[in-house]
Amino acid sequence: MKRHHYSILIKTIFILTLFACTNIFGDNLLPDTPQDLAPSQIHAIMGNAKAERLNQFLTAYKTAPAIGYNQIEYDVIYYNIDLRVDVPSTTLYGNVKMSAKSLVDGLDTVEVDFDATMTIDSVYLDNGSLLSYSHSGYRVTVALDKSYNTDSIFSFIIRYHGTPASGGFQGFSFDWRNSVPVVSSLSEPYLARTWWPCKDRPDDKADSLDIAVTCDTALFCASNGTFIDTVRNGDGTWTFQYQVRYPITTYLFSVAMSNYRVWKDWYHYTPTDSMEIVNHVYPDQYAYSLSHWNITPYAIGVFADIFGEYPFLNEKYGHANFEWGGGMEHQTVTSMAGNWFGFYEPVVVHELSHQWWGDMITCNNWHEIWLNEGFASYSEALYYEVKNGTASYHSYMNGMAFTGGGTIYIYDTTSVNIIFGSIVYDKAAWLLHMLRHIVGDTDFFAILQTYYNSIYKYDDVNSEQFKNLCESISGEELDYFFDEWLYGTYYPQYYYSFRSELDPSDNKYWTFLHLEQVQSTTPPVFAMPLDLKFTFSPTDTFTTVIFNDVKRQTYIFKNDNPPSDITPDPMDWILKSRLKLSWTYYLIPFPLDSGQQYSPYTDSIIVRGGSGTNRFAVISGTFPPGLVLDSMTGIISGSPTASGEFDFMIRANEYLTNNQDSLNYHLSIESAPGVPGDANNNGLVNIQDITFLINYLYKSGPPPPIPGLADPNNSCTINIQDITYLINYLYKGGPAPLFGCA
Repeated sequence: MKRHHYSILIKTIFILTLFACTNIFGDNLLPDTPQDLAPSQIHAIMGNAKAERLNQFLTAYKTAPAIGYNQIEYDVIYYNIDLRVDVPSTTLYGNVKMSAKSLVDGLDTVEVDFDATMTIDSVYLDNGSLLSYSHSGYRVTVALDKSYNTDSIFSFIIRYHGTPASGGFQGFSFDWRNSVPVVSSLSEPYLARTWWPCKDRPDDKADSLDIAVTCDTALFCASNGTFIDTVRNGDGTWTFQYQVRYPITTYLFSVAMSNYRVWKDWYHYTPTDSMEIVNHVYPDQYAYSLSHWNITPYAIGVFADIFGEYPFLNEKYGHANFEWGGGMEHQTVTSMAGNWFGFYEPVVVHELSHQWWGDMITCNNWHEIWLNEGFASYSEALYYEVKNGTASYHSYMNGMAFTGGGTIYIYDTTSVNIIFGSIVYDKAAWLLHMLRHIVGDTDFFAILQTYYNSIYKYDDVNSEQFKNLCESISGEELDYFFDEWLYGTYYPQYYYSFRSELDPSDNKYWTFLHLEQVQSTTPPVFAMPLDLKFTFSPTDTFTTVIFNDVKRQTYIFKNDNPPSDITPDPMDWILKSRLKLSWTYYLIPFPLDSGQQYSPYTDSIIVRGGSGTNRFAVISGTFPPGLVLDSMTGIISGSPTASGEFDFMIRANEYLTNNQDSLNYHLSIESAPGVPGDANNNGLVNIQDITFLINYLYKSGPPPPIPGLADPNNSCTINIQDITYLINYLYKGGPAPLFGCA
């Protein structure tokens, strides 16, 4: 996995408030000011930048855009996007051709997403024939020229112009920097519709795009895919042409224009082959970018080794400065803030990793944005693991430990602060971190590489599909894990204590570990494999694994020596809190011995802690008839008269104190092979059994088929006393026969 080694200092400091995240970009902050941010701070800035943008959009429309009723009835294949940007009038002119395949029979009307702030001039076919349409809100309804059946291809062109809504502070922006125009887009999650007509949802990727952008010759335009050519138009404008020949979703199409200085780098994916990296940087940031974006070839190589080759190898990768506060993973050309943050190594790495997770494989819907952002955040940690080692990896993960509420799965996608909240960056990264430890490194990295090469490559995916892939590779059932971490809130809070005592029978030590999950949130219990580190001396330790899936449990271990300490999850593979307490008073879950019906039985309930003066009682469940629990000693004794599986709860409390504990027990009683006293084994106890024993003992009769049935006084010998015992039982009201030991 390693290609080269560098060094980096990652410092963990308190998470910035959103206000601080907004103001950390003040003009007084010089471009070369060093910034050592915790990963959680970086992600807060990223999420806040996207949330601020979309909140302005939702202020105008009050709610998130709905999905058109018949948008699932067609599949977009291709867009030809021809744009002209007029900076003085802040006007965008466009001709967008959409080609699509019908997924149903009789399709004659389609709905396209497009904000009514923009003016549609016409909708027409390639031959110029006009089509009827209506435009309202953010939806265009187009009447097709005829009905199309399943798999038939249709296309039309929408010509439009206007200034994108609210002065462009959504999907498309006319900005200025140092008196120079900066025109750019950022469409995630559903803002492409504010500046170009499209089917604006992540689960329908166009197979390809052709892009033409006309702007003033003082500006340079960066966009997706392969740069084809520029054409000077003789009127002070020029037209940039790009081609995208990989599938792409609408929110990843972008343009960025300014007086960029363009410089190139190369990613060498074989000794003789390379891919161009094209960087579009503000002129005053050029020197700064050379020493910060230059990590890109190395970082691509790191991810290519871990995940699979860079997914858009036939086109390019690169960056373009824009005027938003964070970064945006536009396919093959990431948009980056023009201050230090846009050149900051973890940000560069995060946005690059999105080319795999978010661009190549895209979340199916915005409820599951974690499949984009969580993967990218976790990729940062993997990058530093390769670059700086395992300790750096764990330090980086601890720097984004998420302690807030909410669920990784976003139920309310109309609240953009929730869509891009820190949870989908940080806690989602921890989900992958925990998954890695559960399945092991070999299977985990096989999962990532299989995911890369799966049917979801250049497509979309949901959480259930990813979980199924994880199960197929690891061979483990993982419903419990994904359910509690995707849809549950918070994290386990472990309280634990332990004690040891010598076992005189072998001079080894019993060690009892009591573990509780004390959180009152959902789920009340996180079922997780949990590492336990036993420390006997600074140089004598070992780690074992338990599977903890109950609210409170005491675990039993046998060691040569008593441990001086036990640490749950010492390497922090679980998002959690833990608190060590002193041992108080707990029942020890030694399993009860099995017994046999009608046979004498003895076992003990064990409690540790307190003064040793205890009271025991059965408080629920079914206790085997014929057995009794001694309330003073905890000894269970007697002869069970019924067979089966018995579950019951016993409570122990220390006399004259408040110490008490309760524990569920299970006792298995095997059925007796017959009825005690039935010497001839005919199913009845009567005079015939007395006669049978007399014949056996004194007249050379056959021996009892089951000796234990013919030993009703349980003396372990069949003799005249057993005959007397049966006579007393049958005719004089004597005690019932026992299952003997003869």
